[in-house]
Amino acid sequence: MWWLQIIDQKRTGLYVQPMVRTILVIAGNSVDYALGENIIKLPFLHALRRWFHDTHISWGPGLGEPLMLGALAPLFAGHVSEVIRDLSMPKTMVAALNQGAILPGRHFDLVIDTQSHPGCTLQARRIGHQRFIARTWHWWFSDGRPPPGQSRSPRLVHRLLELLSAATGCVVEAPYDPLPLPAEWHERAAALLLSGPVYIGLAPGAGNKVRGKCWRLDGYIAVAQQQAAQGRVPVFILGPVEAEWEAFLRVEVPSALFPDLSAGPALTVALGQRLAAAVANCSGTGHMLASGGCPMVSLFGPTDPKKYAPWSHRVVAIRAADFGNRAIDSIPVPIVIEAVEHILRPEWTGPAERLLGPPGLRPL
Repeated sequence: MWWLQIIDQKRTGLYVQPMVRTILVIAGNSVDYALGENIIKLPFLHALRRWFHDTHISWGPGLGEPLMLGALAPLFAGHVSEVIRDLSMPKTMVAALNQGAILPGRHFDLVIDTQSHPGCTLQARRIGHQRFIARTWHWWFSDGRPPPGQSRSPRLVHRLLELLSAATGCVVEAPYDPLPLPAEWHERAAALLLSGPVYIGLAPGAGNKVRGKCWRLDGYIAVAQQQAAQGRVPVFILGPVEAEWEAFLRVEVPSALFPDLSAGPALTVALGQRLAAAVANCSGTGHMLASGGCPMVSLFGPTDPKKYAPWSHRVVAIRAADFGNRAIDSIPVPIVIEAVEHILRPEWTGPAERLLGPPGLRPL
């Protein structure tokens, strides 16, 4: 019985690393529609591929049509060997006990469950495997735990790296390097933003606007106008939903650029390498720009920067709660402008991620 094996391994403390030829990563158990959540998983996936460079990696992204086979395909290319669609993973223990086994006949040397619903983890544990890793119930289901020295924090990227650390038995870190992309995407970005000017990105949208994640548009306009007055070039990064704002923004900020990003998210990532800095809400666009290597000023209302801050070598997060309440519009325009100036300073040293607000700039 698998639970007796867990108890015996925990009692003895013996975790033997087997030869790993096949890996299954359970990356989700719901409809796969969030760009940001997919982008956040990329540092983990790249680290996984560095550790297991010749291994067959299967990826279970959740239900429905996976974004990694569509809009995000160029970002996942070369890292995933197989995509397993529509894994039905119950969230409760009772539902898992009443559901039959999934993927019958399949066996993996290593299964990594990235979510934390006990029912899903129980069901995932029933997939044929040599070694199983999950943080659910404080690693109770897992055949391994992260070793001492592994970074632990609420940050989603760190939590994913903990899983890889538990699987390898080694401390695992992910660099802040820009995501690798085929040269064609960088060529397209270079054609949109020519070398020379200092470009400041502004991404005023978010995929889920009903949650109050979008800072007010007049705030972005004020920041853009101030950047233009400094001799910099504002670049508005607009998605399909925000396209209707373009005509109004062109009137308010005549010097701003509005690159055509209809080619897909890979172009947004490549564009991130050409921006000196960017201001964005807690959104998929912000994560894409950060993954391209762009220094980020990230604005947070109801979401927590300690969990959702983008993965970049320079991040200044501004939290609405530091200014009276969690409504994102309570973030003052001067604070955002100050954050842009902070992030552009060449003498940046210390922590990559910082929080700006009363009582000043401090580690995130």
